[in-house]
Amino acid sequence: MKTILIIDDEQDLCALLTSVLRQENYIVDIAFSLAEAKRKLEKRPQIVLLDNNLPDGSGIEFLQMNPDKFIESYVVLMSADSSHSFELQLQQERVNAVIRKPFTVRHVKELIKEVA
Repeated sequence: MKTILIIDDEQDLCALLTSVLRQENYIVDIAFSLAEAKRKLEKRPQIVLLDNNLPDGSGIEFLQMNPDKFIESYVVLMSADSSHSFELQLQQERVNAVIRKPFTVRHVKELIKEVA
């Protein structure tokens, strides 16, 4: 079974995604902060859903500071930012896919099925 780590401070979103993904037989873990995520990444999840805007930093900066934590993971960055500077920054990072907020649960399920 594939393992997924959701890194997002929106508890309702995490609860919804966890419920839906567990119904699809994924093992799901949650981190509500980057500090918590750093510890949970030690388990080497296959898929990471990473919010870019967290209380203790940005997802992109977290990727830059911890590239070794994501070597074995398919990284999906979740963000509402669609600015040109954000797009340029994404091109330089190890991000496999981007999901724009707001998104549908169906979109997340389809993306994960493609890579799982």
